[in-house]
Amino acid sequence: MHQLEVIACTSTMLDLVVPIAVLVPPDHSPNGPACPVVTLLHGLSDSYMCWLDYTDIRQYIAATRLIVVMPHCGRSFYANGLGGQQIEEFLAVELPQFIDAQYTTIKQREGRAIGGVSMGGYGALRLGLGYSQHWSTVFSHSGAVDAPRWIDDPSNMVIFGPVDSPIRQQYSLFRMLNQLVAPIPAMHFDCGLDDFLVEENRSFHHALRQQHIPHIYRERPGGHTWRYCDENLAASLNWVCQQLNQPTRSEP
Repeated sequence: MHQLEVIACTSTMLDLVVPIAVLVPPDHSPNGPACPVVTLLHGLSDSYMCWLDYTDIRQYIAATRLIVVMPHCGRSFYANGLGGQQIEEFLAVELPQFIDAQYTTIKQREGRAIGGVSMGGYGALRLGLGYSQHWSTVFSHSGAVDAPRWIDDPSNMVIFGPVDSPIRQQYSLFRMLNQLVAPIPAMHFDCGLDDFLVEENRSFHHALRQQHIPHIYRERPGGHTWRYCDENLAASLNWVCQQLNQPTRSEP
């Protein structure tokens, strides 16, 4: 079973101490083989411990050598936005460097994946596509893929500004599709049939198809709940292992 370590990163980019939960393979050692790294991003009302509180992630990764990194990023939408915070640079550069210094990791993009739920799903897709030199694989559950168009959430307004703010266009996943730079990461996302976000996930799927961008999209029974995420997380992590050329749960 993976060991849980709760560590803190004193971030110069964010000018604060970021708590991070890390799941480490039991046979990890400084002189052992390098491990792939999966970064998981929490939702709007969650914390860095949500994956441990609401899913059986330790069971799902038990047969793997994944290092799973779960940082606390508040209600940031994982975007620099109007406030000028450097959350993107923190996640793409500073956090990986910090983790690489603590653990024996695969440092190339071929050994890196990023995923998330809800707000974190939006963050994972946008960071994975916008900083594709850092991640080879990206996945999302119940992603808030059209979050920059939301206008009724105070946290959203703080990040993206008023309705006519150019920041909203800048951070649109749909607009990004016209500006992608190779290499494009492998992409997997899903949404519950009863999720209030299912229509925007469908729209993003159709936009990707129109641009002929390879991806996997699935809809499954369920709503915008942690139960839905937990029921689908194991399949996503198996897919991630396949992309990173790692054994999956069903493999010896």
